[in-house]
Amino acid sequence: MSDSRVTVLGDGRDFGWLEMGDPQGTPIFAFHGTPGSRHEIAMDEVPISEAGLRLISVDRPGYGLSSFQRGRRLVDWPRDVTHLADHLGIDTFAVIGHSGGGPYSAVCAALLADRVTSAAIVSGVAPLADQRALEGFKRSDQIQMGLSRRRSRVMRVAANLQMGAFRQWPSWTLDMMTKQFSPVDVEILNRPKVRAVMELEAKRLSRTTGRAVAQDLELFTADWGFDLGAIKVPVHIWQGDADRSVPLAHALLLHEAIPGSVLHEMPGAGHFFIFDELPGIGLALKER
Repeated sequence: MSDSRVTVLGDGRDFGWLEMGDPQGTPIFAFHGTPGSRHEIAMDEVPISEAGLRLISVDRPGYGLSSFQRGRRLVDWPRDVTHLADHLGIDTFAVIGHSGGGPYSAVCAALLADRVTSAAIVSGVAPLADQRALEGFKRSDQIQMGLSRRRSRVMRVAANLQMGAFRQWPSWTLDMMTKQFSPVDVEILNRPKVRAVMELEAKRLSRTTGRAVAQDLELFTADWGFDLGAIKVPVHIWQGDADRSVPLAHALLLHEAIPGSVLHEMPGAGHFFIFDELPGIGLALKER
């Protein structure tokens, strides 16, 4: 896997990222889930290169190598992305957001229409202020979302404890996590290469990861600060119908809200099919 790098943003924050694939290929910025890091989406560089894609995978604030950002909003994210794009000399680019990275892909599509050529939301979270988005979650998840909406300190403490346990006991924690996923996701997560990357990433979790997770959930359950209906660039929404983490209803809500969006339902797929399908998703953005 390509080397990770850090660039310094205008306000002095560190911004972590890595680049892989074809240096002359179609540039795509990739946004990880919640929690996650720049290593999460791309497990294998070879098919990315063969697809003619130049993938730039980034750490959101508080994750990986990126500094935590107090008081941030979803609408602040495009500024960080454009800073890195300018640093790399990239004028126009596509974006992909997986799971909790979905809202970050959407906000770039909404606010960077002059630079974003197309966007993908993969297993992505819909606005959680919409009651319909909560209905498919387990009761325990609904309680967490309610606490996040109220910006409860309980959720912040819980997120810190969870991420601390993940860093201290990665193998055990992954075993516990897989019990929540569908069999197809368990198969993916138990592949030796995937498992090795995820355990290594757990050991390297930033000390601010728990704060970043709590912050993400607070942002997802609040008003997103932009209009999904105002998005003009092509948007592809990919969703597995066996996803137990983000229900299919989220993809349907996003598809309903984003004009002209293309919905790709993946029969039998779970939450982590992006590990296998990333090159194909990238090609769809490339061809747009």
